Amino acid sequence: MKKILAITFVAIAAMMVVTARGNRDAEVDTNTFRIGSREIATSLDTTDSVSGDYLVNVGAGELLFKIDESGKAQPSLAEKIEQVSDSEWKITLRKEAAFWSGKSVDANAVIASLEDSRKKDLKALPFISMLSFEKSGDYMIKVTSTQKNIDVAINLAYFQLVIHNTDFDYTDVSSSDYTGMYKITEFVPNEKMVLVRNEDYWGKKPSIKNVINERIADEQVRVLAALSGEYNVVMNIPSSSFAQFTKNTPMILSPSEATNSETIYLNLSKDKFKDKNVRQALSYALDREELIIMGKEGMGSPVTTWIGSNPAYSDIKTAIYGKKADREKASALLDKAGWQLASDGLRYKNGELLTVNLMTWGVDQALGEAIQSQWATLGIDAHVNYGDYSLIVTARESGEWDCFIEAWTTFGNVPALLKGQYSPAGGGNYGKYNNADVNKLFEKLDVAQTNTEREKLIRDIATYVAEDAPVICICPRPDITAVNKNVKGFTPHFRQFENVINANLVIK
Repeated sequence: MKKILAITFVAIAAMMVVTARGNRDAEVDTNTFRIGSREIATSLDTTDSVSGDYLVNVGAGELLFKIDESGKAQPSLAEKIEQVSDSEWKITLRKEAAFWSGKSVDANAVIASLEDSRKKDLKALPFISMLSFEKSGDYMIKVTSTQKNIDVAINLAYFQLVIHNTDFDYTDVSSSDYTGMYKITEFVPNEKMVLVRNEDYWGKKPSIKNVINERIADEQVRVLAALSGEYNVVMNIPSSSFAQFTKNTPMILSPSEATNSETIYLNLSKDKFKDKNVRQALSYALDREELIIMGKEGMGSPVTTWIGSNPAYSDIKTAIYGKKADREKASALLDKAGWQLASDGLRYKNGELLTVNLMTWGVDQALGEAIQSQWATLGIDAHVNYGDYSLIVTARESGEWDCFIEAWTTFGNVPALLKGQYSPAGGGNYGKYNNADVNKLFEKLDVAQTNTEREKLIRDIATYVAEDAPVICICPRPDITAVNKNVKGFTPHFRQFENVINANLVIK
């Protein structure tokens, strides 16, 4: 009965979305670009951990450098960057760039913005912790790094490092000041954002006047909204809906295999996960090729090391654990850990049932159910809780969680990314992993003098962590975006989550 009611609710919600849009047909014109997303910004402050990429995506926030579709960092608010020595760079800023308030984007403003991010944003910290900034002219910044010969432009292209005017507090629309081609005029956190063209924009001005970004949390409603054709772009289309988009539908799909790794984060404060044997058993139990078929409609390839989804480290993509499950080994590891199989087909230790509760969200419902099924073959009492991402955040804050799935990008400054995941203070180190051997490898990585030395240490860290199994990697998350056939100028990108709005977009 509950399932029937849930399906009925989704159907009604979908009808409401489509009907509401249909009733506004007369209002929709070539001057309004509508984006439907699984989630949008929860705050107007880019130093919050879930805001920067959304602000960039809708054309409000800008970075010093922007990653293009080929993976190269291109100048944005910065005019150019020059390497002066193995540890020093010179960034020239655009004199014509200005915040929405009219304030110049000069060296003082940019340094203040970066230091604000350093102070407030744990996700941004790994990308600038090794960098120091000094004004060397009104529009010139000297950058010094404690790591030699790194790609500073790649670091400063990280989406949390949106340049913002620190004179503002970002509590509402009127107290927000960015530099983008679109200004925010209305904002309901995690529900809706409305923007209007910035007529004083420093760069190429877009032809479309307005942008509306709305949250459509339920994936079935999101698919139906896309099929209705009432949006110009709908993001986060689940792979299970791929077949619904035929040549006769108003939208075409733009799929990409993102440079990220779908990862099961384990709560290492739980006694059962403190045992390495249990962690390894959970990883050996997974047939990743089958998971991709069952949970991702066959889109993707297995990953067992977190950095393996980065093309530069594809040689260790499936190191330690293979693409297929080794359930015999997994079973032996659980036996070794003291979790014995009982006559009821479940495992117990000192009378305690081995239970694992996996939280999923977004497009990962089917993947979670497939993982549950595979773990159950070992006698694990596995459960899946699918819901809004906010439930995972709440569980993390309370400490009451076993494991959840999340995907972080593996593209960019790899040492910074790895530290973000596995150093004790890392913003993505949800399980509080703290391994003395890994910490020593990070210390060596911090002082590495050459790229060859740095890359070897990266591989050493990645394979060590995979073997230790504080997390379990599965595959890159397929990123599918539906684009209306009336849109011209849309650019497919491996980081589509920050690359929808551009100045070349036109609605025909």
